[in-house]
Amino acid sequence: QRACSAGDCVACHTAPGGKPMAGGLLLPTPLGAIVSTNITPSKTHGIGNYTLAQFTDALRQGVRADGQHLYPAMPYTSYAQVTDDDAKALYAYFMQVVEPVDAAPPPTSLPFPFNIRLSMAAWNLMFLDRKPFEPDPGKSAEWNRGAYLVRGLAHCSTCHTPRNMLMAEELSRGLGGGEVGPWYAPNITSDANSGVGGWNEQELVNYMRLGHAANKAQAAGPMAEGMDNSLRDLSEDD
Repeated sequence: QRACSAGDCVACHTAPGGKPMAGGLLLPTPLGAIVSTNITPSKTHGIGNYTLAQFTDALRQGVRADGQHLYPAMPYTSYAQVTDDDAKALYAYFMQVVEPVDAAPPPTSLPFPFNIRLSMAAWNLMFLDRKPFEPDPGKSAEWNRGAYLVRGLAHCSTCHTPRNMLMAEELSRGLGGGEVGPWYAPNITSDANSGVGGWNEQELVNYMRLGHAANKAQAAGPMAEGMDNSLRDLSEDD
């Protein structure tokens, strides 16, 4: 459950008024809306028949059990860094705790040629780094835990990094601010002027835990959802 909270799985896979993790949420992209899938352990419309290996492939490589490719609206480019232990923990949580929902959300229907999912194989060759997170021995355990959360489970770059014309993250501008549908995810680098370099630790903690930092910012839109569903449930150390 801790890993799922950090990954904020419920935010994208729960439609307004829908059941948790049953999918159906429309995720706006410049190419059209991508519909989130049912990731409950339903054996008819969810992932109930997935093996651990198939679950891990979907999580970290963006490949479903039927071999079809996922679109990177599912942040597998970040989840690629998730450790084997956390992947196992996520699998156990979904299969043993999440309530199965036997309902199918409408399929994603993008215009040609984006409706050809096989094209994502070429996209992955160009933009997917498949290496799991490796701790930096020159940094502290706290820094490495933070880096793992930011780069992996919490997938901060998915919203806060601008994207190029092929909808891949511009790594040279990592966390420098990005578009999320009608919302703008601001610069969260350590730049003191345009980023959060002028924030102290308690202000950052307050914002992530409460959605508000006095005289700094108030969470709204997708960030408020991220705070409600994910960040406020992180441990104090995280």
